[in-house]
Amino acid sequence: MNNFHFAKIIAGVGPTLAKETVLSKIINMVDAFRITLSQGFDDNNKKYIDTIMKLDNSKTVMLEMRGLDLRVKNVLNVKAKEGNIIAVEYSEYAQEHNKKIFIDAPFLRDLPKGNKIKFEQSGVVLKVKEITAEAINCEVVKGGEVVQFDRVLFDKYEVEIPFMTEKDKKDILWGLEYGVNMVIASMVKTKSDIMEMKNFLTSQNANKMKILAKIETEEALKNIDDIIEISDGIILCFDKISEAMKAKKIDERALIKKSKNVGKPVMVTFVGTRSAGKYKLINEAAVKRFCSLAVDGYMIDTMIREDDPLEIVTELFEMLEKHELKLEDNKLDRFYEDDSDYEVRDYIIYNAYRITRELDVRAMVSFTENGYTTGRLSSLAPMVPVIAFTKIDETYRYLNLLRGVRGYKISQSFNYENLKRIGKEMIRIMFKGNISLDDKIIIVQANESVKDERTDMINGLELYKFKNI
Repeated sequence: MNNFHFAKIIAGVGPTLAKETVLSKIINMVDAFRITLSQGFDDNNKKYIDTIMKLDNSKTVMLEMRGLDLRVKNVLNVKAKEGNIIAVEYSEYAQEHNKKIFIDAPFLRDLPKGNKIKFEQSGVVLKVKEITAEAINCEVVKGGEVVQFDRVLFDKYEVEIPFMTEKDKKDILWGLEYGVNMVIASMVKTKSDIMEMKNFLTSQNANKMKILAKIETEEALKNIDDIIEISDGIILCFDKISEAMKAKKIDERALIKKSKNVGKPVMVTFVGTRSAGKYKLINEAAVKRFCSLAVDGYMIDTMIREDDPLEIVTELFEMLEKHELKLEDNKLDRFYEDDSDYEVRDYIIYNAYRITRELDVRAMVSFTENGYTTGRLSSLAPMVPVIAFTKIDETYRYLNLLRGVRGYKISQSFNYENLKRIGKEMIRIMFKGNISLDDKIIIVQANESVKDERTDMINGLELYKFKNI
């Protein structure tokens, strides 16, 4: 098939590498690009988006929000020897200091004695001993070297401040102005965090923008069902939640299934390591495992060396081609047996999937308004591509992050005959003409909302031979 792969690749490229000579080499293998504004707004971020749109304006641009992401503000590393006492202070600005640790947490002086402060990348752990007029003095429980701008976690301390900072709001406004298509909410803990972000987007007339929740804390894992319900999909950071998963006896399969069962996409992050000057993304065993679980997409670490994007994206692309259709042998049970809340539309979607299992179907064509039909269909992990059409730009961007889906935006006057005609042409292009006149194609369209108006779209599915569409 023409440049088609089932699982999606989301690449993070450092703004300084966001130039045409770098991005043009990976644009056909990547489905979405993630940007952050951690260093503030600059021309490189704007050029990043402009270059992506110039090369291929069908690519989704995702803005990752910082959320309650507290960081070390030292620009120098700080050595912390186990058993020693080290001073910690609040600062929202960078500090050139290697004896005292500065953190942009305004609530530092409210921490109770005995509370632990953990540094994510460094692995250093401190315990609050006393709070004086000059500083918060902490005992080093686990030693090491606190690296510059490391993320800071406060063990079992509930921070009572809004999820969205003023900087987050400014970042979103910047993103809306310059063409961002979707938002990633980092450091999510509860359903109310996502609700806060949705309310802000609504206040900016961007209520249709999709939000993916990044699951990277123990609190998020505890509230996973509520977070899945309110968000449009999740991004699982297994490297950060693996210990909490073990404690709660939750495995990867169960966590992925929670989101898949309600038709919402699941992405996983890949954190690379650098050894002997070479950046290593992931091992093939991990790719194979995630492919068998039919995850929707793979989010790559921000790449900062000029050679990284082509090397890493090519490596992942080739691994996906090798493993992505080797799924677990799922038994075809009665549709959502443990869910009594399904509707007629869900039966239609399920039967479209069932037919692909029972007959030799080559592809499916669907129409969706808000992404529900295609999301549900994709979550069942069909072994054939789904060509999906929508009239809404935000939904179109969302479709291209769903496993096995290629989305297209169409005009408001689109009707069922156009769906079949254009769908047939897209199949011809996707298969590079390598499709038989007798190959079977499914057309599926399930009403996603009840409207008091006539429509010439079907509420069901039809099975055609390619020549008869």
